[in-house]
Amino acid sequence: MNKAFLIYNPASGRKRQQRAQDIARVVEIFRAAGVQVETCATTHAGSATQQVQEAAAAGGFDTVVACGGDGTANEALNGLMRASSIRTSADVALGLVPLGSGNLLASDLGLPSDPMAAAQKLLTYRPREFWPGLVCSQGKDGPQKRYFLVAAGVGSDAELMYRTAVKAKERWGRNAYFLEMAKMALHGGYPMFQVEWEDEQGNRKQDKAMLAMAVRAGKFPGLLRFVNLGSSLMRNDFCLLLFRTNKVRRFLSYFAAVATGRNWKVQDVDKIHSKWFRCTALPGVEPIHSQADGEMLGTLPAELSIESRPVKLLME
Repeated sequence: MNKAFLIYNPASGRKRQQRAQDIARVVEIFRAAGVQVETCATTHAGSATQQVQEAAAAGGFDTVVACGGDGTANEALNGLMRASSIRTSADVALGLVPLGSGNLLASDLGLPSDPMAAAQKLLTYRPREFWPGLVCSQGKDGPQKRYFLVAAGVGSDAELMYRTAVKAKERWGRNAYFLEMAKMALHGGYPMFQVEWEDEQGNRKQDKAMLAMAVRAGKFPGLLRFVNLGSSLMRNDFCLLLFRTNKVRRFLSYFAAVATGRNWKVQDVDKIHSKWFRCTALPGVEPIHSQADGEMLGTLPAELSIESRPVKLLME
């Protein structure tokens, strides 16, 4: 890392009053190591994508450092991918300093939760090729594309993100999702949709599902620290979690199985290494959402795959 474009969300996560001070200290750490740094604050939801795209297209930076949570990192990734039509995105690496309420990517990269310690460790990381995931879904203004780093999902997973209030995330962090999950479980099953997928041999299969989730990360924090799905950021595929049932007891059983690390088999729940799946709505069913890295996208139909163009991600 020689010259970095540091993008940060001044309103993300908890302890907003400390945000400016944390950013200043991170910049000091980078500059003390000889890194030239230009800082840029996001102005509204989604602005980081445009800001990173413009910085990458203009050139002059070898690294984009996203200071925030998974959402800020996701926007930075999408900015790099958009810039690739003007300038090769692989020329610019993506790094992360965790400052948000959701830091799944930071956990998988082995970065400390303290931003200053994370900045120090990031200086020792090297750029490695990473193949982003891609979600094509139906947005408000028509078809849209969104790249993702850690995970993307269709169905109850996205509904969980949709229902979790911003204030709850600011107060409880990632635990806000577990609280909302408990509320959803009390209300019974979730609507099904049609899903078609490719298995590891490239064979196409189809069925109905309540949840289809593409997981890239291999390590998870907190209550999910024992989860081992065989997924990895270094693989050019994802672990497809397929819930071919809307029975809440099966969902809770699977959550308990992976959260404890015992991984017992749950009926109608499959774990498949895949590079592609597509979800479509069933007749008469209410709109079903999709999400990428915890950010809400559109509704069905949605198609998830692995992008053929790699980017560089700062890793150990």
